[in-house]
Amino acid sequence: MPQSHDSNVPRGHIRQAPPAEAVFVRRILIAALIVVLLLALWQVSLVVILTFGGVIVAVALRNISAPLSKALRVSDRISVVITAMGLAAIVFAFFDIFGTLAGDQVSALIRKIPGAVDSARSWLNGSSIGRDALQAIDSSSGRAFRLLSALPLAGGILGGIGQAILVIAVGIYFAADPHTYVAGVIRLVPPRRRERARQIFDAMSLALRKWLIGMTLDMLLLGVMTGVGMWLIGVPLPLALAVMSGVAVFVPYIGPAIATIPGLLLALSVRPMLALYAGIVYLIVLTIEGNISQPLLQRWTVSLPPVANLLAILVFAPLFGIWGAVLATPLAVALWVLVQKVYIEDVLEDRKP
Repeated sequence: MPQSHDSNVPRGHIRQAPPAEAVFVRRILIAALIVVLLLALWQVSLVVILTFGGVIVAVALRNISAPLSKALRVSDRISVVITAMGLAAIVFAFFDIFGTLAGDQVSALIRKIPGAVDSARSWLNGSSIGRDALQAIDSSSGRAFRLLSALPLAGGILGGIGQAILVIAVGIYFAADPHTYVAGVIRLVPPRRRERARQIFDAMSLALRKWLIGMTLDMLLLGVMTGVGMWLIGVPLPLALAVMSGVAVFVPYIGPAIATIPGLLLALSVRPMLALYAGIVYLIVLTIEGNISQPLLQRWTVSLPPVANLLAILVFAPLFGIWGAVLATPLAVALWVLVQKVYIEDVLEDRKP
């Protein structure tokens, strides 16, 4: 009896599909491993966010040290050390020259805020609309205080300073020898994907560098416009208000809006008409920043949708605390590039021509 064609095929060359039960078990194990990794990351969330903060510091140092290394013809490590020492000297010189003035103004600002609040309440009590506004504020004040108390400030100032020092130290180590750390992470990727992983790392690094330059320019612009505007209309403590507005830009949309409150209260403590002028100044400054400077800078850096910044703050602040709110935008930038490269270009194979 002739044998069928299939019987002549060597048994070792027949590829049998794995049983459905084995595929199901493998998927369950992969899902369980992902959950375990996410839980582990949650337990060390502070370490993760501080490490990312160190990456931002390293990007800032490399932005300055790379041209310096070429100009002085020294190694990357030496240029990073020179940059770190130079920045430290500039910071100390700034506080030596302007620190006393700025510190006095900030202290005076803190002292004047309670009196400004009392003046604002007295002024609002003079009209029916103002009394209705005060009732609405009083009814929501309990929730506002609970929200403020929920902010992760329990560690105190010393804890925050210690974490900031740790971020700076990690950033200096990363900046001094970035190739070692990047190569160590890339070795975790399968060999056939390592070149692509390196391209993704380079794209994320470029996006963060551009974002940091744009953010620095935006902070300087908003701070200068606020300080000059408040000085021209005669609001007290314009330097302190300028510093607060400039630093607040680091938390987009929400930060600049909150930074207007001390200036409006200070102006109101002088006279109500000055508060109106201060409100006009803030409106003009924030309009310029939100509709001209920030869009132009984002077009040059990473074109994140405005809602992405807000969602990033709402997501990362509960996950990582105050550091999550501060670093929400660079985290969103890095994740945006990662999604573009890994999912859209590699998985969906939708590459721009």
